[in-house]
Amino acid sequence: MAHVTNKCIKLVKKFEGLYKKAYRDEVGVWTIGYGITNADKSITGATIKAGLVISEKTADNWLERSLNSKYLQKVMKYDKKYNWNQNEIDALVSFAYNIGSIDGLTANGTRSRATIAAKILEYNKAAGKVYRGLTRRRKAERKLFLTATKAKKKAKKKAVKKVYAKVNTKHDPLTIRKSASSTAAVLGRVPKKSKVKVIKKGSTWTKVKYKSVTGYSATKYLKF
Repeated sequence: MAHVTNKCIKLVKKFEGLYKKAYRDEVGVWTIGYGITNADKSITGATIKAGLVISEKTADNWLERSLNSKYLQKVMKYDKKYNWNQNEIDALVSFAYNIGSIDGLTANGTRSRATIAAKILEYNKAAGKVYRGLTRRRKAERKLFLTATKAKKKAKKKAVKKVYAKVNTKHDPLTIRKSASSTAAVLGRVPKKSKVKVIKKGSTWTKVKYKSVTGYSATKYLKF
């Protein structure tokens, strides 16, 4: 089940800051905790107004509930198209918490991942003015968005894993030829029972590498 992790929570906390006492923000909206407003009343059950004071524990609870129940769905509504990984989810939920949604960022799900990553940096203004804090936040969100998850790293590592085959000739050494043909020029020979690196396996010919020689050998003489 989709959720946000501590990466998202820590990122939001870092840039929102904790305010235990209610205050009016730059545009006069009553705010408390980590950017919680009366728009989150269904989550907090409280009215944010002058004199309201909360504990850090309450602020943490309200933030996590807001991220997971309100802003997560704003990201996951595009999951069918993008199949977000966890780091992308965390980065985009942080973005949505600050901006309101990712509709504009994704152009309603029509942009590519690369374009989304580039566009994140453009949301560093308020009332047309560039803010350093927003610039830093967008860079942090973009970095997280582009960071491969452990699962992706493992898959990539597995994909590039070297594969070897053992020479399985009866008597003679294995011949490596310039192309996939029995009449092609001989580039080298591999002793029986030696191992060759498999570059591309084929039903009849396999592209292999032995020491500094790369060419083609008959697949039937290789044991995988």
